[in-house]
Amino acid sequence: MKIWRIAFTLFVAFSLVACEKADPFEETDSGKNTLGFMLNGKKVEYVWQPVMPPAVYMDPVWAREYSNDTLEIYASLESIAALGGHNSIAINLPVKKLTNGAVLVNQADIILSYLAGSEPVEDYTRLYYNSLDVTTSRVSIRTCKPGEVLSGTFEFEGDAEFRDGTTQHCRITNGHFDVKWEKYQNTLMPD
Repeated sequence: MKIWRIAFTLFVAFSLVACEKADPFEETDSGKNTLGFMLNGKKVEYVWQPVMPPAVYMDPVWAREYSNDTLEIYASLESIAALGGHNSIAINLPVKKLTNGAVLVNQADIILSYLAGSEPVEDYTRLYYNSLDVTTSRVSIRTCKPGEVLSGTFEFEGDAEFRDGTTQHCRITNGHFDVKWEKYQNTLMPD
C-alpha cells in the first residue's frame, strides 16, 4: 500500500510541476495561451488551474477565427474587484489587418463587462451588467502566423458608469497576449 501512495504522490507532484503557469507579461511568441494587463496600475492575469490527467478542460485563454473574418481573443481572468468581480475579457480583431508589426489603433472591439449595480426584487437580487465604454485602443502585433500563433501587446481606456450615478475611468496598460490561433469549426448539424 505504501508503494501506491508514493507512486500517486510522485504522479501528482510531477503533474503540478509540469503544468506551471506561464508568465503573462513575458514577451513570448509560441502560442502559450497567456494574457495579462494592468488595470489602473494593478495586475490582472488569466486564471490558471492545474488539471490532472485525464481531466478534460477548456483553456483559460484562447483565440478563434470566425467565418466573419474576426479573430476573438478570450481570457478567463482573476476576479477584478474594481469592476464588481468581473472575470473575463474578449478582444475582437479584424483578420485582414493582422500582420507582423501591425498596429491597430481604435480598430479592436473590446468587451470588458462590469457589474453596474443591483437591486432587490421580491425574493432575489437583480444584477445589472454593462460593457466598458472604450474610448481609445491600440493593439500591436508582434508575431502573426495565421492559423498558428498571434502575439503582441494592447492598451485601452474607457469608462464604467454605475447605476448609482458614479463613473470610473479605466486605463488598461501593459497588456500582453500570446495565443494559439484556431479556426472555429461549427459542429452543428445543418437544417
